Amino acid sequence: MASWRTGTSKQYQVYLERWSQFCQSRGIDYTAASIDNGIDFLATLFASGLGHSAINTARSALSSVVALPDNTTFGSHPLVTRFLKGVFELKPSLPRYSSIWDVGVVLTHLRRRGIASTLDLKTLTRKTTMLLCLLTGQRCQTLTKLDVTLMQILQGKIVFTIGEKLKTTRPGKHLEPIELLEYPQDESVCVVSHLKQYIKCTVQLRAAQHTRLLISHSKPHKPLTNSTVGKWAKSVLREAGIDTSTFSDKSARPASTSYGHCMAPAAA
Repeated sequence: MASWRTGTSKQYQVYLERWSQFCQSRGIDYTAASIDNGIDFLATLFASGLGHSAINTARSALSSVVALPDNTTFGSHPLVTRFLKGVFELKPSLPRYSSIWDVGVVLTHLRRRGIASTLDLKTLTRKTTMLLCLLTGQRCQTLTKLDVTLMQILQGKIVFTIGEKLKTTRPGKHLEPIELLEYPQDESVCVVSHLKQYIKCTVQLRAAQHTRLLISHSKPHKPLTNSTVGKWAKSVLREAGIDTSTFSDKSARPASTSYGHCMAPAAA
């Protein structure tokens, strides 16, 4: 269980509880269940309306508790993989968004806010957070891990090294340092100038133990959580006129790939 990430543990727990209930109702020893028992359980999940992604998570959860006599894991058994292929054909996991919002609309909204030195702390914090979402294309979790003690302010850029484990971290594989370049052609959307101003405005608000870059603009100025970063990003989208009933804060990641294309003509 220690090998599971916090998020993975929460995901698995749901299906392990349902697996325990499934076994109890049928008089099955859930630690000595057969392949047939496991597939029957996955079939009940499918019948309840779950799609491929959820059932695939359930398969992974069962692999941790169902021991097979030939040392084959439940999830890799040919019958299970065939079952999952059938689920995919019937209820495939497709991209969440068939279209994406116009980054240019959001950039125009951010430009109207003005340059960093003219902004109050609340506006500066939210604008800087949105620029980070667009520029880095990272998850909210990654943005909350940005740390001023692992930040380098260099000529024309700011570089952050992530010193903590992330969702994407694997043995021997970790996120490369994040480089944020200056954009002198338009200071109103230059992430480096906004970061410098933000750090200057928040240096006195940070308690000695708070070295995270993004902190709340209201007291007690604690480091931001993943949900707060997402909420702020969504509020900026709403203010810019984006339909947030269709697009969530997570849509900033696919949209961020077009940010460079928006800025490239001016840079050239």
